[in-house]
Amino acid sequence: MSTISRSKRLPLYFQLKELIIDKIEGGEWQYGDLIPTEIQLGTMFDLSRTTVRQALTELVTEGVLERIQGKGTYVSYPKLEPIRPDVTGFTQDMVDKGHIVSSIVHAQEFVKADEKLRRILNLQPNSEVYKLKRLRLVDGTVIGYHEAYLNHQIAPFVDFSKYDFSKDSLYQSLMKEGITWGESDETVEAGLASETYGDLLNIKSESPILKLSRTTRLEDGQPYEYATMVYRADKYRYSIKLR
Repeated sequence: MSTISRSKRLPLYFQLKELIIDKIEGGEWQYGDLIPTEIQLGTMFDLSRTTVRQALTELVTEGVLERIQGKGTYVSYPKLEPIRPDVTGFTQDMVDKGHIVSSIVHAQEFVKADEKLRRILNLQPNSEVYKLKRLRLVDGTVIGYHEAYLNHQIAPFVDFSKYDFSKDSLYQSLMKEGITWGESDETVEAGLASETYGDLLNIKSESPILKLSRTTRLEDGQPYEYATMVYRADKYRYSIKLR
C-alpha cells in the first residue's frame, strides 16, 4: 500500500498502519530511524491528528514502533525470536543470534516444594527443590522474568554453588553437572502485565506480555525442571519449527 484512499472500506488509521509497515519492510525507514511527527504525518497524508495517533499507538503496542519521551517515535528493532525444534535455554537461544545475555538474580535457594510442584515434578512429601528467579536482559534491555524449580530429589549431585547465574546459563551449567535433557512440554499464552510484572519488565501495567510454562524431563523421562517465563510482547516473539 503506497497511498491512502477514502474510497476504500478499510479505516484510515489501518491504511496508515499498513503504509508505515510497508515503508519499514521496504527499507525506506530503517530500524532505529526517527519517523515523522504526528503533525508531519497528518500533513503528508491529509489525515487528522487523532487518526495518526491511533495508528502510531497501535504500532507501538505491537512493537513495530517505539516512543522515546522527549525525542519522538522510532522504528523498533526486530523482536527477539528463538526458533525451537530442540530443548534449549534462553541464553543459548540469544547467544546463537549474536546477542549479549545477562541476568539479575532475585532468588536462589532450596525451598520445600508446594503441592503444585510435587504434582508436576512427581515429588515425595517434604521434598526440596532448587528455586532460581532471574530478570533476563538482552543487550542491556530487560526482556523477561524467569522462575525455575529443579527436582533435587533425582539429581542430588548437582552443585549449584559453583555457578554465577547472573552470567552463567542454567541449562549449560546443569549439563556440566551431568544432566542429560530429554523432552519438554511447553505452553504459551498471551496476557497483560500485572503491576508487579510491569515494574520488573519496565513496562506499564496492562501492557501485553507473553507467558510460557515448561516442564522438562531427563533423558530417562523423569521430570526435572518446572519453569515459568514472562516476556515483554513488544520485544519478544516465539516461533516453533514443525517437522
